[in-house]
Amino acid sequence: MSAVADTPSRDTAPAPRWRPLGQADADWLRERAAPALRAWQDEWFEAGAFDVLDAQAFAPGRAFADGGACWRAGASLAAQTEPGAWKRHALAAMALSAQADAQVPDTLLAPLQAQMLDALLARLADALADGAPGERAGFERALPGDAPGFAAGGVRLRIGTARDPQLLDLYCAAELAWARPLSALPAAKPAAPTARAEALGDNPVRLSAVLGRCRLTALQLSELAVGDVLTTAQSLHEPIALRLHADGVAPRTIAHGRPGRAQQRLSIELTTLQQKRTP
Repeated sequence: MSAVADTPSRDTAPAPRWRPLGQADADWLRERAAPALRAWQDEWFEAGAFDVLDAQAFAPGRAFADGGACWRAGASLAAQTEPGAWKRHALAAMALSAQADAQVPDTLLAPLQAQMLDALLARLADALADGAPGERAGFERALPGDAPGFAAGGVRLRIGTARDPQLLDLYCAAELAWARPLSALPAAKPAAPTARAEALGDNPVRLSAVLGRCRLTALQLSELAVGDVLTTAQSLHEPIALRLHADGVAPRTIAHGRPGRAQQRLSIELTTLQQKRTP
């Protein structure tokens, strides 16, 4: 008897290479979801009014929004919706008008709404996970705290109608977007360095984010203790100033933003930039 060494399967998909997500990735996932959405509409309705109304990349660490029912499919897909919003569409699937709402018992509508949503999620999972690395999984009901962490970020697809524009939010992990073929894209030519870029080079600069300011008397300062809370004059809704520090020059505000989180670090998302000074 001869022993055969284990060798990796040739069918194993290579691990995707990390890259930042852009609008092209979001649009590509939208295009993959659209045929599945149309097929689902043809199955349930005489006339289709549903569409992928918005597709946006999101930062790492995003979780479900507060409220609504949640689903997940493995670590690559998650969905959130408000089940009550589907009642009108369940009536439409039964070829009934909205005026029939009071005449149709919830015991009949609730199972139909669940079947419609399950069918939609199944079609979307098949369309978006097809060809992506990793094991495909169907959607299962989840609690908000059980949402995938999306450590690399991802894309949110918002599905709805003109009357109900936020029926379903579908969260796709970055790994699904990384399956987008890039070979057909023209190679970008490196931009020639400008005179300013050559002059500035890699010289480091120092920035600080001013969370708020407060005034204390010398006596109050001397009596501070661990656990004391200092209240600043900054409102929770006011933007945070981002200041540039240079030797021999007073700090200068160059931008404003709002606090956020990037993985396990505090971050500042810029909302406005000061007018650049011309030399």
